[in-house]
Amino acid sequence: MQTPLQKIRELRALLDEGLLSEDEFSQRKNAILDTELAPVIVRQDKQNKHDRQDNEQGTDLGFLAGQEVGGLSKRYRLERLLGQGGMGQVWQASDLATQAELGHSEMVALKILPPQLTQSALHARLLVEEASLVRKLAHEHIVRVYDWARDPATNSYFIIMEYLDGQDLENYLTRHTRCTLKQVLDMLSPVADALDYAWARHKLVHRDLKPSNLLLTNTGDIKLLDFGISARLRSHTQAGLISTSMTPSRSPYAGTAGYRAPEAGSHQHSPALDVYAVAVMIYQMLEAGMPFGEYRHPQQQPIQPAALNAAQWQVLQSGFAIQPDQRPASVRALLQTLQAAGKSAAITTAAKATGHSRQQPEPGAASGVSLIEAAARQRAELRRQRKELEKQRREQASAALHALIARQNRQRAIEDAQRRQKEEQIRQYKEQQEQKRLQEEAIAAMAQADTPGDVTITWEEAQRYLAAISRTSGPENGQMPAAV
Repeated sequence: MQTPLQKIRELRALLDEGLLSEDEFSQRKNAILDTELAPVIVRQDKQNKHDRQDNEQGTDLGFLAGQEVGGLSKRYRLERLLGQGGMGQVWQASDLATQAELGHSEMVALKILPPQLTQSALHARLLVEEASLVRKLAHEHIVRVYDWARDPATNSYFIIMEYLDGQDLENYLTRHTRCTLKQVLDMLSPVADALDYAWARHKLVHRDLKPSNLLLTNTGDIKLLDFGISARLRSHTQAGLISTSMTPSRSPYAGTAGYRAPEAGSHQHSPALDVYAVAVMIYQMLEAGMPFGEYRHPQQQPIQPAALNAAQWQVLQSGFAIQPDQRPASVRALLQTLQAAGKSAAITTAAKATGHSRQQPEPGAASGVSLIEAAARQRAELRRQRKELEKQRREQASAALHALIARQNRQRAIEDAQRRQKEEQIRQYKEQQEQKRLQEEAIAAMAQADTPGDVTITWEEAQRYLAAISRTSGPENGQMPAAV
């Protein structure tokens, strides 16, 4: 553990490097001094006991509103403290990176873990590993975990989560005390969906279900918080593990006292852990009290809630059974079995009432029977009408399908005819062009034949020509042809 002087020296180094402003340095230095000096002042003044408790709940450096945390690439400004406890503080914060890029700040929730949870390399690696797993969870009823980071000034790790306006179930129960069974089932049904998703997709269980980890948003949604991160860190920290190996063991400290299943400290890792915690929460929501207190004695038997019948009480008891294999397979199965037990009990009660009325007929019994028969005939007629309506709908759908097919066939036939007509027009055009070309060639040949040109004859042809002339004209006139 660092001394106050060492912490202030680190802050001074960050100030010299330009990573902290003067105001931030002063705030954090004063917070260190307040944290270190507060116990001394409290011991001197017994009347300040409440202030001492508040100081002990804070982080080692006492974060303040307006303070900036994180590294250079992940800077956040703390706006408002949302809650605090043994696992650290939760702040509403502004994302300064989005402010620089978009011109406005996105709101996030920062869960700042106390230094003792991440003081060793093992604990830091556990945080990184668990945050990396939880980042994969994308469900409408699970609060998104975006990333994790470390504040170099305080050496504190924090988790960046989705910010939502609302209240947790613990605050809701403080004001409303008891809930009806319908309200319980309605509020826990989204939780069951989220747990089924996490187990089916990623083989993750929550391990720390309790009212403070269920968020009721202002829009009416139910969101699951702290998916496994705090439970795992608490497990390894309180168990005093100092080994650097990533062991999958669970200590008895995994989960929260009162909601922790008996096998939480073993190697078992199944939805039965969450089933036990949800069963305890159901009892708490119905009776405004815990069934076993923080620690359960094996022989302890809680009182049956007034809102449950005998069958439902048996189902709820199976939910927090000592042996995991005696519990329902999942939270969804627990809720469905509870609901089914209520319906079956109502049907049994109605059947008993009907049987009793038949055993003791009254003067108006005949009219009652006739009313039942009339109701049965009416239901049968309604069923017949529904079948007829369904048949008509099927026929209409079939006729519409046939008409669509016929229209498509006609369209294709028209398109084929147009295509063939276009092809014929192209063929005729090509033939006309070919005929035109042939005619032009013929005319050119004829014109060339009619044009006079120079005639070249040989010597032998000239001698034969002169001989022919001399035979025809020379002897008759008595003249000899001139020499050539």
